[in-house]
Amino acid sequence: MLRRHPSHPTRALVATVVATGVVACGALLATAPQWVGLAGSRPFVWTVPFRLPVALGTAALAGVAGLAGLRFRRVLPAALVLAVAAGTSLAVTLGRGAGAGELPPAAPGDVTVLAANVFVAAADPAAVAALALRDNADAVSLPESTQAYADDVAARIEAGGGARMQVFFAADRGDGRGTYGTALLVSEALGTYRPTGELANGFKAVVTAAPVSGRGPVLAAAHTAAPVTALLPQWRRETAAVAAWCAATPGALLAGDLNATLDHPGLRLSGSCVDAGRETGTGARGTWPARVPAALGATIDHALADGDAWRAVGSRVEALRGSDHRALVTRWRPVG
Repeated sequence: MLRRHPSHPTRALVATVVATGVVACGALLATAPQWVGLAGSRPFVWTVPFRLPVALGTAALAGVAGLAGLRFRRVLPAALVLAVAAGTSLAVTLGRGAGAGELPPAAPGDVTVLAANVFVAAADPAAVAALALRDNADAVSLPESTQAYADDVAARIEAGGGARMQVFFAADRGDGRGTYGTALLVSEALGTYRPTGELANGFKAVVTAAPVSGRGPVLAAAHTAAPVTALLPQWRRETAAVAAWCAATPGALLAGDLNATLDHPGLRLSGSCVDAGRETGTGARGTWPARVPAALGATIDHALADGDAWRAVGSRVEALRGSDHRALVTRWRPVG
């Protein structure tokens, strides 16, 4: 009579451990590729900006695996791993803040900065000027602008009762005609400014300006290369250089479309450089694309500062008529 050999429990355990390990690796790569140094590499460079959708998708898989685990107990460890990965990612996202934010009343010495990618000058200039006037912006960063568009916004601000704006413009080096670029508008209330030309060589479009007189800080408006396949090396270099400039420039304030989130390697801020969104509760509020709910978008528009000189006291992310980006308004207060 033939005897049936019982299945080996060790073999089943090993299979469960291996399968759970594979699921854990997949969950890590999906929800936190930055932890293993892959957030700047394909395809993770394109998934890491969308933390909430990825976390929700992972949570859904955890739920499906949990239901399957009611019948097949070996699936339960994988379900638990997926749930932990999703929960951790959600906690980080919520910790950065996904709310629209708000600005406190301005105090003496505060500097308010508006960053608005105007979508190759398609955004309504009246809407940009209205935002600047409402919040009494001292500096305005306008990626994807033209010189004429920036001049128009400056004129509208002055006509609306705001301060006269000095306009600085840097053409996009990716635009062969030199038509589009990034503009920096600086209120004369901060003093008289001059362009410094820092970060200009080889960059997409960055404008830096320093005060010749007055109380104002060193300012920059930036638009880095996008992380498309052909531009990944340039994108890595530019985002890292912008963050390094922030950390190395005493009293600096910088704002614009940086085409990166705080999880990308270029914006792992070091030294005294701080991000206004993370400091004030809008660090996970999506600024692009504007056509999807902000909670599901990518936070790629930022305001950075030398944290030894400035403290972010408020920020707000809101729609901008005609643009594919949301605008970011931040208020900075001198330290000490």
